[in-house]
Amino acid sequence: MKIAPPKIVGLIQAHHCGWAGARDFSLARIDGKYAVEEVIGRLQSMPQVSAVTIAVPDDPGNQIFRDIAAAHGVTCHFGSRENVLERMTGALDAMGADVAVHVMGQHCFIDTALLGDMLAFLHEHNAKFVSLPDAFHPNFAGKIYTRKLLDQVAAAIAALPDDRAVNYARYAGFIEHHRETFGALVYENVPQYDREYMLKVRDLAQQIFADDRMHVDAGEASKISNPLFESYEFARNRFGGNDHVLDIACGDGYGCRILSPNVGQVLGVDINEGLIANNNQRNDPRNIRYAVDNAFGLSLEDASVDGATAMEVIEHLPVDQVDTFVKEVRRVVKPGGAFICSTPQNSDGEIPVVPWHVREYSAPELRAILERHFGSVKILSSKSGGRLSECETGQKMVALCQ
Repeated sequence: MKIAPPKIVGLIQAHHCGWAGARDFSLARIDGKYAVEEVIGRLQSMPQVSAVTIAVPDDPGNQIFRDIAAAHGVTCHFGSRENVLERMTGALDAMGADVAVHVMGQHCFIDTALLGDMLAFLHEHNAKFVSLPDAFHPNFAGKIYTRKLLDQVAAAIAALPDDRAVNYARYAGFIEHHRETFGALVYENVPQYDREYMLKVRDLAQQIFADDRMHVDAGEASKISNPLFESYEFARNRFGGNDHVLDIACGDGYGCRILSPNVGQVLGVDINEGLIANNNQRNDPRNIRYAVDNAFGLSLEDASVDGATAMEVIEHLPVDQVDTFVKEVRRVVKPGGAFICSTPQNSDGEIPVVPWHVREYSAPELRAILERHFGSVKILSSKSGGRLSECETGQKMVALCQ
């Protein structure tokens, strides 16, 4: 009896809100159409892919994806917001899928030739899951996995003593942290994109990333699995109840509000006068204050704070001023105090896709910068939005410096 080939489905994960709570980049416009429409078209162009579906949370704001799907002849599946594993499983089952080509709705620059190579690698090695090296450009990447694997992953997460909810939400990261358990392989033969192509992508990305900073809506943001909030939660647990902590480039102060319950005082500084004025008009906890300040020349005395944070900041700084910034942080933090920072990890970050990022760094590059100013540097990372781990490689880094 002839065995039917596996049914391969393009699986697009999307939501009208990003994990920070603001409008998701999948609904940003690029050349007159939504980014997710470009993703649909690219997956449909793959000869290996027999159908495409969009999997979104069952939220009224996501009805737009039903309309987008209908316009392009694909389906739209509605499921759990926080249990992403359950939502993706339901979408694949509705399509009768055997294999998923899983991409994010905002990743409109996905490399379909690379995805095709990953599919061939999956079949050649009889693997259950294939992803790319941790520090490879996420904007060009996806995950390839079998539908059957998801049952095994769901059972493993259900057996955990804690952190089940976050692992259901970030199940790809859970798989990548337990590769041997799940037969998950890394496809290492990744392309090297030339400078001209990266500059072209970066130019197009200006239509998607129209503003120069992350917007956070704490009311809409995920409460279970939020990588940006997790950085501050990690920092919060490293400071004491009497500590005075400086949060650099504080934005609207969401990080200050996460830190405040565990520390004596938080000072949030930002160069944006409008943001600081708005922050000062809010009824924030009494141990938070805000001020306009310049990160390259802080208006603070030497050794005047017990600790400092700078989340998603270093990638925005001119390369020739990064050392000036870290040196200034070292100056204001007391001896023995901690500086905690987060930044994307990119093994080829000279020309980031995100146009407001000046430079993205690999783990060795970040370590070299920080060790020029701090005696002890520990780098943790998260894979595919999962929990921070002691492993240095991932899509995001958090550094603890003392």
